[in-house]
Amino acid sequence: MELRVRFVETDQMGVVHHSAYVPWFEAGRVEWLRERGLSYREMEDSGLSLAVASVAVTYRSAAYFDDLLEVHSTLTEARSRRVAFAYRVSRPADGALVATATTTHVPTDRAGHAVRLPDRWLTPILELLATNP
Repeated sequence: MELRVRFVETDQMGVVHHSAYVPWFEAGRVEWLRERGLSYREMEDSGLSLAVASVAVTYRSAAYFDDLLEVHSTLTEARSRRVAFAYRVSRPADGALVATATTTHVPTDRAGHAVRLPDRWLTPILELLATNP
């Protein structure tokens, strides 16, 4: 997924603020699912969410306002009670690796209680993990 760094995402030093990366991971994850035929909107509409349980980011090089970046998302784990993704943020203009990250998610119901991932979602997610495109 491509994105252009917005001015609001930078700090006083002109560098992308560390907090700007997490929404990029979310967008990458949602797009990754969409591109493979799974709608996060439909998941939410059915009463299921994938709550973020953990985020780990390693910042490799700075990104700046107006940089064109690429967020590459990959499913790395899928179980009935946990799903995980890995991310690479790069700047194609110079080939720089900007950041790497992982997120772990727990399926929850509308009340925020942890639940098992229903087969309706688990089966296709496991198939995607097996092929890991």
